[in-house]
Amino acid sequence: MARKEREDWFWQVGIDIQRFSEEMTRTGPTLTSRMFWEPRVDLIEDRTCVIVKVELGGVRVEDVRLAYNGDRHSLVIRGVRREDDFPTTERTSCYQLEIYYGEFEREVRLPDLPLDTNGIKAHFRNGLLIVLVPKVEESP
Repeated sequence: MARKEREDWFWQVGIDIQRFSEEMTRTGPTLTSRMFWEPRVDLIEDRTCVIVKVELGGVRVEDVRLAYNGDRHSLVIRGVRREDDFPTTERTSCYQLEIYYGEFEREVRLPDLPLDTNGIKAHFRNGLLIVLVPKVEESP
């Protein structure tokens, strides 16, 4: 097996193990806790800001809430992905169901940098929530 094929194989095995782990640890809603799914997140730093990209395909912008938690220096993203009404009949069969619907929540710890949390800006683009957290400009 070539090196590239081996790396791809290990990458896919890691993804499969993560998905299996997530499925095995899921429990139904109880009186004390609610079931959430967690969207995937990228956390990137550039020269002027910290960029948080959140994968939210199929989520409407009005169904997303974003908050800064000062005690934990983190962003909290909450919302819901609603399952569209799909016409079903008695002949409907499901062969694969991997898309999570319902409420989601994700807390993203921000790097230990001086950030201007009052200047946070966010927008949706192509199913991604993109959050820009500006760095505090240093005095010369």
